[in-house]
Amino acid sequence: MKAPDKQEILKYQNQDVIDRFIKIYGVTEEQAQQIFTDVKLWLWMACKVRAEGIDKPLVIDTALVVIDEMWHNFMLFTRDYTQFCERYFGTYMHHSPNTKPKIAEEKASMEELSLKEKRELLMDKKRWQYEFVYDHLGRDAFIRWYKTYPGLYTPHSLAEMALEAEQQRVDDKQAQLEAAMAKVA
Repeated sequence: MKAPDKQEILKYQNQDVIDRFIKIYGVTEEQAQQIFTDVKLWLWMACKVRAEGIDKPLVIDTALVVIDEMWHNFMLFTRDYTQFCERYFGTYMHHSPNTKPKIAEEKASMEELSLKEKRELLMDKKRWQYEFVYDHLGRDAFIRWYKTYPGLYTPHSLAEMALEAEQQRVDDKQAQLEAAMAKVA
């Protein structure tokens, strides 16, 4: 398997995906476009890892939760996502989140380790991915993914953003209803 051309993938646009993400989270067009670009980079990177025969998992941890949310959003447009994957990767790019048994297995494997050993093991597991991101996507992507995004988007802040965006939609509908009622009266 050969990794596709990154620049070709980045040319792909899908305004429906962007618009839905903006509607859910209340982010700006520019923010949504950047996050969608990062999803395309993530998928390219996953394909490249596979193409290079690297037998290590790519992990979307808490730092990358916003990329994961945009990926989920993209996948909901099933036809578009499937066509995108087949066109650029030749296959459907599956999403495989951690399962309870996998998490329990990892936790059990670290039970006997000291805190220092646990830290070192976790860093070793992540180091290759950090290096791969930096080497193949560049410093800007690395900083955005592992410094900027964790400061802007956490599971909690995304839930708050979604709630605020929904409340704004409710308030807007209420204002429209009141305006319509005032015209009738």
